[in-house]
Amino acid sequence: MEKFVISIGREIGSGGKEIAEKLAKRLNISVYDKKLLEVAAQQSGLDATAFENADEQESSSFLGNMVALRNVVAGYFNAGSCMNSDALFGIQSEAIRTIAERESCITIGRCSEYVLRDHPCMISIFITADSNDRIQRIMQKEGLDENKAREYMERGDRRRKSYHDYYATTEWGAAHSYDLCVNSSRLGIDGTVEFIYQYIKAKLKRE
Repeated sequence: MEKFVISIGREIGSGGKEIAEKLAKRLNISVYDKKLLEVAAQQSGLDATAFENADEQESSSFLGNMVALRNVVAGYFNAGSCMNSDALFGIQSEAIRTIAERESCITIGRCSEYVLRDHPCMISIFITADSNDRIQRIMQKEGLDENKAREYMERGDRRRKSYHDYYATTEWGAAHSYDLCVNSSRLGIDGTVEFIYQYIKAKLKRE
C-alpha cells in the first residue's frame, strides 16, 4: 500500500493525543507529536530546546522572519544559534515532509495537514469535544480547579489557533479545512478511535 499520513488537529482537552496514540496502535504505525521536534533537531543540528520553546507559538516579525529564513536556506546557523520561530517552523516542516516520505504515520498538530497538503495520501482530521468534558479532562491531567482549567483551555485554544492560522492558509478548527471533524464527547475516546479507524479504512480503499 502507498504510504499514508493521518494529520490530527485537536482542541485542548479533547483527548486528541490519546485518540491519536490508540489509532496508531490499531493501524500499526508511529505517531509523531513531540517526536517531530526531535527529528527536526536531528536534521538541523540545532538543540531540541529551540524547537520546544517555539512549539506552536506564533511569530509576527515579518522582517525577522525573512532574514531568518534566508539564513536557514543559506546555511548560516549552528547548534547554538538563536533562531527566529518562523525559521524553526520551516525546519520543522521539512522534518514532517521527511517523515511522511519514509513511512506511514500519524502527525499531531503543528500545521501538518497544511505542510502535507500536496501529499498524495494524507487524511486530515480535527477533534473537538464538549467544553465540560474538556474542562474535566484538563482538571484531571493538570491538577487544576474548574476556573483554572477553563482559563487553560481557552488560552491553549487561542495559542493553537493563532499559531495555525499564522502559518497556514486554512482556518484552524473549521470544518472546511479538514477531511473529517469529530466530537469525541459523542462516542467517547474508544468509540471515536473506532469511528476514525473505519473512516480511514474506507477512504484509503477508495484511493
